[in-house]
Amino acid sequence: MNKTSIATRYICVIMLASMVTELLNAESISTTTIQGRNVVVSALTPDIIRVENFAPGETPSATLPPMAQASPDCSVTTVGDMQLFTTSTGVTVRVNTVTGAVDITAGHDRSISDNGIREISDGQQSIRLSTMGSGSFYGAGERGYSFNLAGDTLVMYNKQNYGYTAGDPRIKQMNITMPLFLSSNGYAVVFDDYAAANMVMSNPIVYTTEAKEPVSYYFINSAGTLASLMPKLTTLTGHQPLPPLWSLGYITSKYGYRTQDETIGVVDTLKRSGYPLDGIVLDLYWYGKEQDMGRLSWEPSQWRDHRRMLSDLKKRGVNTVIISQPYILRNGKGLDNYNYLRDNGLLLKDSTGAPQEVTIWVGEGGMFDVSNPNTRKWLKERYKQLTLDGVGGWWGDLGEPEVHPESGLHANGLTTRQYHNKYGNDWSKIIYDLYKEEFPDRRLMTMMRGGTTGLQQYSVFPWSTDVSRSWGGLQPQITIMLNSGLSGLGYMSHDVGGFAIDESAPYDPELYVRWLQLGTFSPVLRTHAQRTAEPYNYPEQQHIILPLIKERYRWLPYNYTLAYENATDGLPLVRPLNFYSHGSAKYDDIADEYLWGRDVLVAPVLTKGATKRRIIFPEGEWIDITNPETTYHEGDTISYAAPLETLPLFVRAGSFIPTADYPMDNTGDYRTDRYTINYYPAEGESSYTLYEDNPGSTSSLSDKEYRLVTFTGETTPSSINIKIKATGSYPESKKTKKLSFVIHRTGFTPTSVTVDDRKIRNYKYDPTEKTLRFEITLDNDKETPSEIRVQ
Repeated sequence: MNKTSIATRYICVIMLASMVTELLNAESISTTTIQGRNVVVSALTPDIIRVENFAPGETPSATLPPMAQASPDCSVTTVGDMQLFTTSTGVTVRVNTVTGAVDITAGHDRSISDNGIREISDGQQSIRLSTMGSGSFYGAGERGYSFNLAGDTLVMYNKQNYGYTAGDPRIKQMNITMPLFLSSNGYAVVFDDYAAANMVMSNPIVYTTEAKEPVSYYFINSAGTLASLMPKLTTLTGHQPLPPLWSLGYITSKYGYRTQDETIGVVDTLKRSGYPLDGIVLDLYWYGKEQDMGRLSWEPSQWRDHRRMLSDLKKRGVNTVIISQPYILRNGKGLDNYNYLRDNGLLLKDSTGAPQEVTIWVGEGGMFDVSNPNTRKWLKERYKQLTLDGVGGWWGDLGEPEVHPESGLHANGLTTRQYHNKYGNDWSKIIYDLYKEEFPDRRLMTMMRGGTTGLQQYSVFPWSTDVSRSWGGLQPQITIMLNSGLSGLGYMSHDVGGFAIDESAPYDPELYVRWLQLGTFSPVLRTHAQRTAEPYNYPEQQHIILPLIKERYRWLPYNYTLAYENATDGLPLVRPLNFYSHGSAKYDDIADEYLWGRDVLVAPVLTKGATKRRIIFPEGEWIDITNPETTYHEGDTISYAAPLETLPLFVRAGSFIPTADYPMDNTGDYRTDRYTINYYPAEGESSYTLYEDNPGSTSSLSDKEYRLVTFTGETTPSSINIKIKATGSYPESKKTKKLSFVIHRTGFTPTSVTVDDRKIRNYKYDPTEKTLRFEITLDNDKETPSEIRVQ
């Protein structure tokens, strides 16, 4: 995308002379400073402002995908040397025509100041942005060292850190780096760049990059919270499509399943043990051995009939995900592919134009240059044939890329350091485009651990790579999910159980259970390790482990609704405690507990031997899900008893939590005509909207083929009223649905329950638990809300 394509989004660019005062409607201010630089400030929407600063003959950066066209109505005023415009949401921009300085103000503590100076030194350019007021900073991609990034120097150059643990300074710089940050005051800045860079999170914030072009940036405003900011941010950086439903189930993985018999045996053992299962991941042995990397074909001596295996597993509800890497080695069965790619110029080249030599831990060879259209075409055809064989999903490993020689030169003219971070985006896009063109009715899951801003729009499910199997490895996982989610990566997850074996403690059942508790309420539940990865390897803990994985399926209605919120508004599944807060700093640094969606607070135990943990409660009233009579309020700090069997879990008072309270072998058993609705009354009114569609459809949102079921509750000391309204439809939906209500902590003894003035006679009330249960049948096509009255 070039500058011309950007400019087409603006109604006009206004050149205003100094010493003139006038009021106009426009979207952009453009001026030339006394240094001869061009400064263009444009409103893409009333809350998204783009700032360009470039010399004559230069073209400003344009790395992000084009946005949908918008026409914000801005009032533009020129007074002396100052040009101003104000958007309809109150964002005010001031541009000094002499210096090129830009000030953007959007409300209390939501402002930045750009002095207009671009420092150029040793081929690098720097931008300085002063910030107003206090506040914490988040995002910047995958960051595990700390949640609040204020004061850190962040390296923007993707890097693998094998066997990392909490406190390891290496995890300031991880596999997915994004030149963006969010303020707890409710604004964000996105640098339009993907080259190697540093971002110093002080005041001023200093962004220094090796990009060839002058880097522009975006200021994004909100209503003052992270919750209101995320929809605006992802309007710019892109939304992730709805996931395949099976990706929300349980997935088993190991380094690695070596044969067809072993793979089937693992599935059989899980099934015999009663585990629901939706996926199995095959590491590098599907193509033979490590040295065969780049072969991209099945090894028949290990997989005697892979097509039949894939088909049989799919019939059992198990989707197979296979690995692919950026490298093609000469010292194995990938040699023929290497020779073809070398001879046709499809590999990364060195400065002489010869194939760039690449050495990794298992051999030597070359690297796919995914910036080359012909390389993308070749890979796409390989991936197509493997998908036709029955592969259900893809795993892009080593995609930082882990080894990326700095002497390399890509087909798009960029050096390694200029292109490195974007490699994962372009690699992911190959598979995304393949599905769009060849498998348009199939939702995509691609596991990818490298990339940069906007990676999520390619249906990517990242994970936090080769974490240490240790308590130190477990502890930074919430931090990683939080910062990644706020950067747009809503499905960041982790190797549940820990990957890199600590030989001093290779087998730790307590750690496995605690990690699985966190994984149950993570965007993807996938166990993975070098050894003893599967849950059946912990026989003495089966009474904890098996119910946990079944609980993952029980929460599918709630979790799938989170997926809808992510696809439409960019809201992460894992949210910080201050996500809905206005200005308060008391929760800014908390990274050992989190919100799962809006209404659930998860506080996993992360310390060896601990049987209790400290919990602080965010805004609202919170109910202990295991003991609904116990409630906590904002700011309460408690010591909570949490033996190994217990995951501390709380729900927001007034919330409706839909669950699927029936057995499932896999997500194919999920039903949209049967829910249990757990209601936790709170005085006053509250509401919740459940999402449902045909989870096999790729066009549910674009064609508006889905249903939203809204539950609104109003509670007084002597009554509970619930209204239910279903809107929308989709072809596969049933005419009616059965709703089993469980109303917890009912504050009075009910004497009557009615639905639309019809008495329900078979309700059950437990005075000890203060729980009311009853069932109703809802007509999905009913135009007026159904109303339940409990008195």
